[in-house]
Amino acid sequence: MSGAVRPSMLQPSGAVLEAEVSRSRMPAEKSRLVRLPGWLKWGALIGLVQIFAIATVAPLGVSTAYPQFVGFLLDRAFPGFAERQLYLREIGSGITWEVMLVAGLFVGALLSFILSRARSRFSSQPAVAPVCVTGFEGSRARRYLRAWVGGFLFIFGARLAGGCTTGHMLSGMTQMAISGLVFGAVAFGTGMLVARLLFREPSR
Repeated sequence: MSGAVRPSMLQPSGAVLEAEVSRSRMPAEKSRLVRLPGWLKWGALIGLVQIFAIATVAPLGVSTAYPQFVGFLLDRAFPGFAERQLYLREIGSGITWEVMLVAGLFVGALLSFILSRARSRFSSQPAVAPVCVTGFEGSRARRYLRAWVGGFLFIFGARLAGGCTTGHMLSGMTQMAISGLVFGAVAFGTGMLVARLLFREPSR
């Protein structure tokens, strides 16, 4: 009987169990400590880009690029057109750094779309959360029309306001401009109201 192993010898003691549980929790707790929320990571990255832009060229802006590019095309088709337009004389026309910024945004969005679709093939999660806009679901032509109308209203409103979300919010708020703070509050409030009225989950 002296060689028999007692059940208590096969069971780990309370201290050993506690140490094992504590060790198993360490990676998860450590990952929670080092994992930053998405809004903080991407917000910090946008801030760094803004600092680089201000230090090297000028505060970021997007909507001015559209009339500048259209003015460039019309001036090529009708020489002297840009010179006769007071608005184009004020903002300039041509392939400016703002135009190149918009071109880069298009390329970046296209790459993001391609990479997201490629990643979604190996995941059960969709690349983009399915969201419908009331009155525009179920038809590709209607969705394209919705995107065009939304884009036109966006750029028209941005030029009336003298800047878009990039110029007023990112650049304006970075410089603590009152106009940027007011624009940001109104844009967020209006966006939440419109989303509440138009967007809905597809299953509802």
